[in-house]
Amino acid sequence: MSPSSSRTRTRNVFEPLSASEVAQPWQLRFGVPDDVFSGFQFFRKAKSIWAISDAALPRLSFESLGMRIMNIKDQPWKPTTCALQVFGKHATKNLVHLDEEQAMIFLEGGTQVIGPDTKSGLASESASDPEPGPVFDSTSDPASDQASGPKPGYVVVFYRGEVLGCGLYSHGKLISQIPKERRAGEQLGR
Repeated sequence: MSPSSSRTRTRNVFEPLSASEVAQPWQLRFGVPDDVFSGFQFFRKAKSIWAISDAALPRLSFESLGMRIMNIKDQPWKPTTCALQVFGKHATKNLVHLDEEQAMIFLEGGTQVIGPDTKSGLASESASDPEPGPVFDSTSDPASDQASGPKPGYVVVFYRGEVLGCGLYSHGKLISQIPKERRAGEQLGR
């Protein structure tokens, strides 16, 4: 890179965001309450949103800051697996609960056909004791028209009440969004 081109390069800086700016899309998509985001500071850098605990930061230059929680490069925005493992347990809609076999396929990065007509219907109230088979919980509002499952888009994927990560649900298929380096098959050398 020539010295002159480095002067014209746009500098990536961390821009502070309010907790309400970050909480709103999580509330709309997953039903995560706003208060879950209290105690954190949020920053935007390029096309990512970062979260750190609410503490004073030293006046330094940072390459990264805390945990990346959202990719806003495309529409719709995408939650990171790490963020869902922290905030996803508070989600009340667009949830998918998997059985053991399906969880392994998901953790290996696979795509699988699942739907409300397969094995069981809506999730039980207890996320820690889901029914066997793919169980959907698209909303906590029983009057909602979403009783057939989650809306197409990103979903919070659970196994035995624990958040596994982010899935993409579309046309009755669940596509794992687990990062390649964190997939079960990658860990086992498959």
